[in-house]
Amino acid sequence: MKLVQKEYRGSEIDVYFTPALCIHAAECVKGLPLVFDTTRRPWVDPQQGSLEAIAQVIERCPSGALQYGRKDGGPNEQPDAPATIVPTVSQQLIMRGNLQISQVEDDIKTYRAVLCGCGQSNNVPFCDKSSNCKGEKR
Repeated sequence: MKLVQKEYRGSEIDVYFTPALCIHAAECVKGLPLVFDTTRRPWVDPQQGSLEAIAQVIERCPSGALQYGRKDGGPNEQPDAPATIVPTVSQQLIMRGNLQISQVEDDIKTYRAVLCGCGQSNNVPFCDKSSNCKGEKR
């Protein structure tokens, strides 16, 4: 599966969104509703928040669907060390660290990911919050 990434440019920070990785944890919309507003198009407006606040909220995104690039020369996100894998009651595997996820079409390098632990995802190896999962309802 080739992942498509959307780009939202701001004067201080660019935001990148990969829809196929999003599990709708809503850390972004709860954290900065002026920047991340799903009722607006485009739904991401980096001009509506500070560089530091946007970076902090994006790093809370468990799936890694949101990423950022700073334009001020400051440090971008750093991986958690050591890497961690936390299984959830809903059979997801929440991963943080310097990750390389191998797939048929390409390798994905990221610092955050939520992988499918139930095997029912239509987006394997990533969780898609499938209704077929026999774990806890999401």
